[in-house]
Amino acid sequence: MQTDNEISRWEEAIISLPDEQFFNTMRLYLGEIKTPYNKQRLTQKLASFIYNEKNSNSIITLLDSFDVKILTAISIIPGATQEILTDFFSGSFRFSEIYAEIANLTERLIIYKSKNKIDGREFLKINPLLEEKIKPYLNIKSIFPDYTVSSFSNEDVFSLSPNLLSAFISYIEVHGIAYKSNGEIKKNEIAKLEDIFPVRAKFVKFLMNAFINLSFVTETEKSFKINKTRISSFAKLPENQQYALLCAASVSRFSSEGLKKEAQLLLDCVTSIPESGYTRESILKLAFIAGTFTEDGSAIAKKSRFSMILESAHSTSRWTDDPMQNANLLDRMIESAAVFGILQEIGKTSDGKILYRSNFKPQNEIATDSMARTAQFPRVLNIDSTFTVTIMPGLPLSELIPLTSFMVIKKFGVVTEFEITRQSVSAGFDIGWLPQSIFEKIESFSAYEVPKSIKTNITEWYSAYSSAMLFHGFILKVTDKNITFAENNPNFKKYIKEKLAEGIYLLNIPFDSSIDEFIKKSGFDFLGSVKSSVTESEFVTFPLLRAGKKLSIFETTSDEETLQTSIAAAEKLLKSLKENLECTDMDSNKKKSLSQRISNRLILSNEQLSNTAVRTEILEAGGMDFAGKVHLLEAAVKDDDIVEITMPNPNSNSFITLIGRCLELSKQAGEAVARFEIEPEKGIKTSLVSRITNLRRLKY
Repeated sequence: MQTDNEISRWEEAIISLPDEQFFNTMRLYLGEIKTPYNKQRLTQKLASFIYNEKNSNSIITLLDSFDVKILTAISIIPGATQEILTDFFSGSFRFSEIYAEIANLTERLIIYKSKNKIDGREFLKINPLLEEKIKPYLNIKSIFPDYTVSSFSNEDVFSLSPNLLSAFISYIEVHGIAYKSNGEIKKNEIAKLEDIFPVRAKFVKFLMNAFINLSFVTETEKSFKINKTRISSFAKLPENQQYALLCAASVSRFSSEGLKKEAQLLLDCVTSIPESGYTRESILKLAFIAGTFTEDGSAIAKKSRFSMILESAHSTSRWTDDPMQNANLLDRMIESAAVFGILQEIGKTSDGKILYRSNFKPQNEIATDSMARTAQFPRVLNIDSTFTVTIMPGLPLSELIPLTSFMVIKKFGVVTEFEITRQSVSAGFDIGWLPQSIFEKIESFSAYEVPKSIKTNITEWYSAYSSAMLFHGFILKVTDKNITFAENNPNFKKYIKEKLAEGIYLLNIPFDSSIDEFIKKSGFDFLGSVKSSVTESEFVTFPLLRAGKKLSIFETTSDEETLQTSIAAAEKLLKSLKENLECTDMDSNKKKSLSQRISNRLILSNEQLSNTAVRTEILEAGGMDFAGKVHLLEAAVKDDDIVEITMPNPNSNSFITLIGRCLELSKQAGEAVARFEIEPEKGIKTSLVSRITNLRRLKY
């Protein structure tokens, strides 16, 4: 139900219209205006005209499917503007079509422009006097229709998985990845990767971009190496969140807040896709709308220009609160989601559009790190005497990373093959693995014991490895009187990696992490700061995301069915009005002008068919009507109207349609030259009027 405050805003918007537009509107609906006049009273009379049951019913009868689409979009997009709607419908309608439709809905009194009192920005709202009657016709499926698969896809879906990520990490850990000076991966490296991973080059490129932007890898002179601390932290996240972060990071580098916003947007967007699937265009619209709401479903509050400048200066995120600026970013993120298998191609519609659905696992099927600590995982590992380890799906990334840290990837597939080599085991020894702990780890996920020949080789390799060792990390030295306390303290013993000498210990704490937790838990509150010249790097944790949430626009609270517009009822009303017009005794020009208004659905009743209310205007002129085109352009310059220009395309045999303002019209002998400011890019174009095949003023 409309409130007095909403009606007051509508009245204020009408009164604030430029005089010419205000009086044209009043004459159109109320007839000739007598002087003296009062704008407030005229606006109230216009409200009474709309409240009239017959008139409001006629307005509703004349709604068509395009009207419903635009009105539905205005109702679900907070702070919708003409520019936002143009961007939102960019894959479906031209700028000129959106502009003309908004102008038409405005003159039909169905929508109005409300001004934000803080920043002066204008946004579109549905007329509160008509809102209750319009609501039953608003249909989210007019924008997000139900699709039917005409032909199903037979293509194998290659998607992100814990096994794939652990295999990719294993490859980088052992081999590194060679790249060119411009940052691109070398061709021979791509060939090696494609031999191990049966994926397209784009998959590898996107995944490597994500690893770089999430700081999973550090750059060496000619290669990349894994940042173990950061990748281990990432592995503790729920699986869907891992993939959302990878997808967002694959298209750009963001600040922590920007990364969270992008990844959460993707989670919500993909969760909102029905099982029957959406086209890429529909998914883009979903992402567009998801970006305009906060976590609790409320509209994003617009920030002041100053705060946005400050945020931009302190952030590497390229996301803004303006959906229009993010269309390209969203498009690339959706492409990444399709490449990563987050969006699964299910087939095509009858008109050849590809349909995608979510490939995310339901939340109750995902093993989180906390679950991993208590779960009994399946026996997915098998090891043979050739040192080949096969791992089937079933383990979370947090378990696979330590398990594969002493192996090297051989071949990724449904069953992934790793190999234990002297080089890979040495890498495991470097991070603290001992022969016995390796055997125990393997056997915890295998139904069989490690073959004796493998145990013997690994033990021999460790003997050779430990014959001469380099140490890097935190060293703790305690006095003789504290040795007994230290070695009998269970909270300290678990941190000992190696006893180097009496009272001197190498700790198994990552060198780039904080020592504070160790000091707190070990009971060594007498310790001072770490004696080192190295500056400790800051470790930033990953943003915490919530589970994907279906967008609130799909949650219907009413049991009432959506009403459908009736083409037959609209045509019947228009035909009746035109028949009544023919019965009047006005001249042909006035009849033509009124007939145009009827066709544009501006005339609602016979009372509007009045001589005194008619203004004869040329709104359209064809290619042969040179004088009509000149007259139309002169009027457009005078009234600062937008015009739609159709002319031959110089690069083909087709025609192009542009819209813009005519800035200047220069008449010459038998010709005229018009200079236009083209919307929305604001470019300047000059054209001979004779070359224009059709010209239309976008006003009603």
